[in-house]
Amino acid sequence: MAKPHQDRGSAMPGTDEWLRASGPHYLDVIERLQRLLDPDWYLEIGTGRGNSLARGTGKAICVDPDFRVKQDVIGHRAELHFYRQTSDDFFASGAVKRLTDRIDLTFIDGMHLFENVLRDFINTEKLCHRDSVVLLHDLVPFSAPAATREWDPEVTKGWSGDVWKMILILRTYRPDLDFTVLDPRPSGLGLVSGLDPENRVLDEAFDEIVTAYRDLTIEDYGLTAFREMARMTPVMDVLVGDAIAEGAAR
Repeated sequence: MAKPHQDRGSAMPGTDEWLRASGPHYLDVIERLQRLLDPDWYLEIGTGRGNSLARGTGKAICVDPDFRVKQDVIGHRAELHFYRQTSDDFFASGAVKRLTDRIDLTFIDGMHLFENVLRDFINTEKLCHRDSVVLLHDLVPFSAPAATREWDPEVTKGWSGDVWKMILILRTYRPDLDFTVLDPRPSGLGLVSGLDPENRVLDEAFDEIVTAYRDLTIEDYGLTAFREMARMTPVMDVLVGDAIAEGAAR
């Protein structure tokens, strides 16, 4: 069977237009959020080349089984800790508790499969406080081929996987969270606050969630339904002056 041609902006058959995240670049948004929130401790899952890490200045904990950092990410940081391991192994090790009693800002950009991101979110929330913020990358895929569980680089250059399912999961299972889907290009950004480190809803429902969502495709779910569930918000509607707009993450 012939492979479909690459089309980074194509809509699904029978729909109008693909939901596009066309706001400021996500790295610029992360830098702005770092300045606004001024986190004492920053946790990053999936550091890769260090592009997002380089946008901050506070104490940082970085996790990646395959670091490819070739730039200055230290700057004026007081502390910078690298853990070359999977996020599952990192959280199981209890490393964070040996450094600090809480995390202020987290950026999750690890393996692009929803169950991995869900585990990372569950484990991160346990280390947070009520004023913490978690950022989730790749919630708004730029094409149907980029939204699949397996990446075929012959079909699509970029791949966000099925992380988009986190929108459905958080809206369904955790309506108590303040959760906004922002529009930074190329693949959106989730802003989550109102975190509760004692909440175990996602933990207890994990197997149920994976069973229910694993085989769901974005074509099956439908673009219109996804657009309505995402309720994507322009970044500049949330970042007002030198603060995050009150209630913007609701």
